[in-house]
Amino acid sequence: MIIFNYILICIIFGTTFLTIKIGIDAGAPPLFSAGIRFFLAGVLVMSYFVLKRRKVLPSLLSKRLIFVGFCNTFMTFSTLYWAEQHITSGLASVLSATGPMMILLFQVRKDKTKLKKEQFIALFIALSGVVCISMPGFEQHLTMIWVIACLVILGGELFYGIGAISSKEILLDKPELSPFLVNGIQMFYGGFFLLIFSCLVEHPNLAVLTTWSVQWPILYLIFIGSIGGHGLYYWLLSKTNPVFPSTWLYVSPLIAVVVGYFVLNEPVKPVMGIGAFLILSGVFMANRSTLEVYWRQGKLLKKEV
Repeated sequence: MIIFNYILICIIFGTTFLTIKIGIDAGAPPLFSAGIRFFLAGVLVMSYFVLKRRKVLPSLLSKRLIFVGFCNTFMTFSTLYWAEQHITSGLASVLSATGPMMILLFQVRKDKTKLKKEQFIALFIALSGVVCISMPGFEQHLTMIWVIACLVILGGELFYGIGAISSKEILLDKPELSPFLVNGIQMFYGGFFLLIFSCLVEHPNLAVLTTWSVQWPILYLIFIGSIGGHGLYYWLLSKTNPVFPSTWLYVSPLIAVVVGYFVLNEPVKPVMGIGAFLILSGVFMANRSTLEVYWRQGKLLKKEV
């Protein structure tokens, strides 16, 4: 179940790259569409738990979950959307793929343990694969705004790492909390912050939401991307460690390339094949110990049955 859900979130997030692009090309303001996506997804998830007569209000008022929403959703996506106005999507995906490394470094510092060289090297190999996958989109002149945009994304990934570690701590401290509810609440706050920020910098026109070409990408991102993908991410976070589920950041660019090839006829170059091999090898090496544990557990369960 662990491995299946991991593969599923990689596929889901791989398709969301394309869906976001389609929505923005149709005229949806980036920050506004992201805010709508996460805010409504959060409301729907919390409504489900209210209907199931679960206590939502105490968690909704949790400062720790507000902080996670600020880090994981608002900071990660606001920085990414802003930066992609000034750098290529290929470079943005490479910089975003530093997220698992940020988590690993924060976790080592928090636990006061030694950095596992094998895991760090494996993540670096996977990052090299993302560079190969994204290389065709790297052609861009070096400017001050380009440098700032790169630093902004790295800053966003720092917050992503902090948010992931904080989420794991919440799930450990309160095992009675559903990871899907935790995800719903943090999306609600993150989406709310994005909408406020959008009103300040984008001044969105609500009339843009009346067209189907904008509506269906947002609906897909709400139900498949946010409720499905992010919900499974938090479930994996509760069952494993902060690094394992975050390695979707390496696999998703590969899936996005494949989807782009079949749906938008985007070109595929030989260097991308090398990138695909490096990504899959690096991700497997980084998660080898985790995968071995759950593989043994699966075999034991089969024997008991």
